Amino acid sequence: MMTTSSSPSPTLARGMRSMFPVNVASQASRRSPPGSGVGDPPREGCRADAASVASTVTTHRHTKAQETATMNGSAHLRTQGASAVAARGAHVLTALLAGGVLLSGCAVPARDVPPTGAAVVEVPIEVADAVATVMEAGAVGVAVDIRDGDTTASLAEGSADLRDDRAAQVGDPVRIASISKTVLAVVVLQLVEEGELSLDSTVQEVLPGLLDAAPADVTVQQLLAHTSGLPDYIAALAPDVDAAIDGRDAVYEPRELLSVAQQQSWLAEPGTEFHYSNAGYTVLGLMVEGVTGSTVPDLMNERVLEPVGMDATQYPTGGAMPDDSMHGYLRIDGDLVDVTDYDPSFWSFGASLVSTVGDVSAFNAALQRGDLLQPTTLEQMRAIGIEGYGLGVLAGGDACGAEPPELVFGQRGNGFGYNAITLASPDGERVVTVAYTGGSFDPATDPIFPAVGEVVAAALASTCP
Repeated sequence: MMTTSSSPSPTLARGMRSMFPVNVASQASRRSPPGSGVGDPPREGCRADAASVASTVTTHRHTKAQETATMNGSAHLRTQGASAVAARGAHVLTALLAGGVLLSGCAVPARDVPPTGAAVVEVPIEVADAVATVMEAGAVGVAVDIRDGDTTASLAEGSADLRDDRAAQVGDPVRIASISKTVLAVVVLQLVEEGELSLDSTVQEVLPGLLDAAPADVTVQQLLAHTSGLPDYIAALAPDVDAAIDGRDAVYEPRELLSVAQQQSWLAEPGTEFHYSNAGYTVLGLMVEGVTGSTVPDLMNERVLEPVGMDATQYPTGGAMPDDSMHGYLRIDGDLVDVTDYDPSFWSFGASLVSTVGDVSAFNAALQRGDLLQPTTLEQMRAIGIEGYGLGVLAGGDACGAEPPELVFGQRGNGFGYNAITLASPDGERVVTVAYTGGSFDPATDPIFPAVGEVVAAALASTCP
């Protein structure tokens, strides 16, 4: 149940820090005197705070190459139990998550309408304190959604747009980056259930010649689990922050991206090692389009977004974000660069969705409680390898005191200027989703990184039975 007095023990907190060093800054309104909390007008001085940060926004360019955080997985991926995953979780999420930037945040009323029948409660003080630490570490704007059955606590802090001092709200649309991969994975696995694909289907069978550089057949299961060995295209197209910013208007076809990926050396024999690859989900998108005759956006809408009721989620057709969105910011050498507008074709099928923390929580809850997949399929999806990754989902340790921690499931997303994470209990009753803006280009060195684990730990702990 959600409580305001359940803080993790020191031992548990250390475990959660190792499991969730994510790039997500939480926005929170701490318990405070009237006039300063959720449901009250913004505090005096908020506009001045935002203005002082806005003065650092610039079109500054940075020439330092990005040190991309990749997972050089060990050979022969194998399924592990909860204990092994908990022990190795530090290496998994450390390499995959991050974010950061400086701003004194302003708590604002939540704008999202909670689910029908949901009770809205005050955010636990431990979560609010952890979020304050994240804001101090450098987030520009943050949104947090915590679900405990029919109970919801939502928080927002910081700035959504530094140009006009608009305060962040929990309903602000954000780019959720690779959380899109889990949505696409659900589509793929539904088609497996229907017999249109199998986990052993090869790319060559469905789309002959697409991966002509592959040293052996690549299967659906390998693509979902990032064990195909397919190189990624992101580091080739955006090797440094200058290239990333300069390329924001570039438009790519999916096959162009795969051509760029295959110009690099294949990373490993298919099925033997874990190498995170956005390009792998580009292949999956083309495969589902090939077997259904529908587009990926249509398939996501029909099979996931509409059934779950994710009305605020969209697959964008252009680089502009909705007018009410939280702007995306990168901090570069102490300056903030607005990277809100970015053509989604760069991110392709596995990282393009725009959503809200509330919609993402609703999706993860529906997935984990079995609304979208059959029980045996969901079990396969959550069969976690030594890197902590399943078929489109990540696993982490829960915060309810079990030793080793029991698992929670979800996904993280790291984009340029936007970062997000969602985690849920296996029954979907307890969900935490956080999104923030203002991270650094290199997730591995982001100063917000350590503080976000404390937010996730505190939020999960607040919902323990």
